[in-house]
Amino acid sequence: MHEPAAPTTVQQTIRRGEAVRQGSEQPYYALEPGPGEAHRTRTELAPEGHPRAAGGSMAGDPAPGDPAPSDPAARNTAGWEAARGGRRSIAYLAHLTDIQLTDVQSPARLEAMHQLGRRPDTALLLPMMRPQELLAAHATDALVRALNRVAKSPETGAPLQLAVTTGDNVDNMQWNEVQSFLRLLEGGDVCMDSGGAAFEGVQDGRFPWAWAPDDPENLWGRAHGFPHVPGLLKAGLEPFVAAGLDIPWLTCYGNHDGLVQGRAPLTPELGAVMTGHRKVHALPPGPVADFTEHPLQTLSGPSHQVAPDQGRRPVTREEFIEAHFQPSARPSGHGLAERNLLDGTAYYAYDGLPGVRVIVLDTTNPAGIFEGSIDRRQLAWLEQSLAEVHVSHLDADGRETAGGGDERLVIITSHHPRTSMTNDREVPAGHTDAGERALGEEVAAVLHRFPNVIAWVSGHIHRNSIRPLPSRSGGFWEISTSSVMDWPCQVRLLEIVDNNDGTLSIFSTALDHEAPVQPEGTAGALELAAWHRELAANDPMGVGGFNAHGEAQDRNVELLLPDPRVRRR
Repeated sequence: MHEPAAPTTVQQTIRRGEAVRQGSEQPYYALEPGPGEAHRTRTELAPEGHPRAAGGSMAGDPAPGDPAPSDPAARNTAGWEAARGGRRSIAYLAHLTDIQLTDVQSPARLEAMHQLGRRPDTALLLPMMRPQELLAAHATDALVRALNRVAKSPETGAPLQLAVTTGDNVDNMQWNEVQSFLRLLEGGDVCMDSGGAAFEGVQDGRFPWAWAPDDPENLWGRAHGFPHVPGLLKAGLEPFVAAGLDIPWLTCYGNHDGLVQGRAPLTPELGAVMTGHRKVHALPPGPVADFTEHPLQTLSGPSHQVAPDQGRRPVTREEFIEAHFQPSARPSGHGLAERNLLDGTAYYAYDGLPGVRVIVLDTTNPAGIFEGSIDRRQLAWLEQSLAEVHVSHLDADGRETAGGGDERLVIITSHHPRTSMTNDREVPAGHTDAGERALGEEVAAVLHRFPNVIAWVSGHIHRNSIRPLPSRSGGFWEISTSSVMDWPCQVRLLEIVDNNDGTLSIFSTALDHEAPVQPEGTAGALELAAWHRELAANDPMGVGGFNAHGEAQDRNVELLLPDPRVRRR
């Protein structure tokens, strides 16, 4: 095995350690270094009786005289050879998802929902606040810096070629959040402060249902064992310089990028709330589960004055697309094409990796609700985009059908995984996506007709999960990665390897950022990133839960599957 330019979780993991404080509702755990996790081989999709079905991770050195390309542009050349048995790296990329970069002082947030706790009528609306959310920018920058140091694969020595985000880049579809997200990944000055000179969020000690790091007597903090960290809010609002990725990266549209609080369709009235001067800190009388249907009523509760800020204005899907076409963007539009600028759609195909097509879906339903689906026009486009990179495939009736003249492996990416694509709300007439929706099982059925599809990569569930989805043509792996915002605050490295024996391997490797395992102060972005991770590890409202890192089989694994190109040849 090659040593990467920086350690991954193959060498060392980070885990919850001993409880260091005991609250009335839960203990608070420190983090500690743990042993590394070697790659485990998963063979659920391997050809029956294949000799590698009981194998382990691959090792070996690059062939003599084959230096790894250092220029990012040169990394999109022919595959990088590994010496053992002629195995070849086809593509090596990083997956990060659900950053949910948050303007914590925004009037359009509904943190007051947390005063009711987790009840049957509020469970699907939570979380609307996290103790660590102000520091998500610092955690993202630390992960970007880690990716820049992991310049080569720990398995083959291949250079990292591409990063892919799968949506929920921001928390509340605001212009200032989108601009900060772009600067985090492209590099530049980042500042999560907004509004007036004083802090105007809910973590300043006025509200007992929110953690207040500056207040040692804060009721929520004492109940959950959270620490007293004076100066944390002030430090989190200070501007800092983000490194930016050294490699090209692709964007994706998630429900928090396109819906208010990730749930409600934008209206002019909600846009006025975003840029206005009222921040709700208590709920009005009446049912609370109607936020998606009646968000203005929910946002009409008791409030306090905040400084209005036009930088918080809502971003439409068209504006989200246009914002990615900056002169520094690599690739242009971060995958979005001129077609997307013209028709306002956010799905596209990327062909910058030789031998591979990356298809990015837009699974956000403009009609509302946090779960996903796609419109019928996008489904037809998906079929066409798959047919273009298949010499032949199955039609809807299961008959062999001629396709395009090109033959490439296919990676599908989307914000929502198949199992979360259950949103059948019909989009009203007049909208670009008007009409009925295609749900996850229908999309999967289409993918199964195209044998070159080897993986469907997604986020949304804030949890590491890898599942096989077999079919008569071989099937593909469903790979969901935990969020940057919530524990374990990681990214996933994915490498596709040709085993030169009729099979492919997809190597998955979890990567932690380089902040200290245990924070010691609030000076500098890395210390703040360390606080973000520790707080996230103790957040009782984390979407993926305390076990969001998943099982060992969901992290560092080698995923075997038949090479569809060999079978078809």
